[in-house]
Amino acid sequence: MRSLARKEIPSSRTTPSSTIPPPEATRVSASSESEDTTVDRHHPVVVVVDPLRSGEPVVVSRRTAHTRAMPRIALLHAQQDFAAALAATAERLDPAYEIDVLSQSRSVPSRVARTLSGRYDLLQADETVRNGLLGLLTKRVYGTPLVVCIRGWDDYTNAHGQHSWIEHQSIKHRTRQVIGNADCTLFVSRTCREAMRRHYAIGPNRVVDRPFDVARFRNTTSADDSETTILTVTNLRYPQKARGVTTILAGLRAVFETIDDLRYVIAGDGQEFDTVADFVASYPHRDRVELLGHRDDVPQLLGSADLFVYVSYLDALPMAVLEAEAAGLPVVCGATGGPAEAVGTAGQLCPPTPAGIEDAVSELLSEPRHRAARSIASRERMTDYTERAAQQYLDAWDDLLNR
Repeated sequence: MRSLARKEIPSSRTTPSSTIPPPEATRVSASSESEDTTVDRHHPVVVVVDPLRSGEPVVVSRRTAHTRAMPRIALLHAQQDFAAALAATAERLDPAYEIDVLSQSRSVPSRVARTLSGRYDLLQADETVRNGLLGLLTKRVYGTPLVVCIRGWDDYTNAHGQHSWIEHQSIKHRTRQVIGNADCTLFVSRTCREAMRRHYAIGPNRVVDRPFDVARFRNTTSADDSETTILTVTNLRYPQKARGVTTILAGLRAVFETIDDLRYVIAGDGQEFDTVADFVASYPHRDRVELLGHRDDVPQLLGSADLFVYVSYLDALPMAVLEAEAAGLPVVCGATGGPAEAVGTAGQLCPPTPAGIEDAVSELLSEPRHRAARSIASRERMTDYTERAAQQYLDAWDDLLNR
């Protein structure tokens, strides 16, 4: 891990306050609270009105020299929880960084003005269609390094035919522009990177983990000893995920017959919900299956379960698996792409088939010591998971800012 001591920023990225501007430049102060900016008269000047500074115009140019003693990062993230966890953890690991979260919840004019204010040393976007374009515009105006984090590939590749032809062409064009001009592209799994490579030219890149609020899911309660509860939390937006649930149900048929107090709980909603509901309606043990739909109390559901089971045939990095491990649950996971990467060494991988699920679940439920060991492994893996994940982003930012 890096030292928490304040680091020095290379002189190529900073201009001490005592530095006298070169003869061909004029120093303009944007506001009493803002950093000074050196404006080169030979390059186009951009004036941005920033509502966060009482509508005061900010004068900047394509070439800027910041006087800040620490680098400032803007997270242009659609997923605010992702950005919040990353920002809080990264700043704690390295106080030399100042990180602003510019999420989708912020008004569009405010987010655009703040991004284009010239105050940031590096931008990171977690999608290419909106925030990625804004980051690319800022890069072209100021030369600000741009990092793009890709959390999945289905929308970028129209994997389910969910977009019309013209929508897909627009997404594809924007994604090519953003990824093609990004200084670094981050992928949340190797599976995600390989899927994107089949459709896009990928430049400098890294595979990183996805930080989240581990403490929110940490289990402080005990499951009900009167019954054995298996839980699946998933997003039923896609047929491949619904098929994963029906695979689990098929694999649990024999397990239901041998364990009288077994109960299977499924949490999740989406356009494939009815597909799963129809399957459950004709299931021989349907009275012991609960299909909950969307739930906001996932941490509580995890706390009441004995075992987490997950199968999906489309996932870059299923957060449900990581959340289950954060709750200290033993995890059985179908060995397919992103899910297999998410479970790591803490969970038990199995073939993503009914037979694979039956064997893995039966083994864990019949061997309490093995199940307890998996539970301990889950907790231990999540002890510093977000810190390790945030460090990967800090390393990527350092490499770009220090090059």
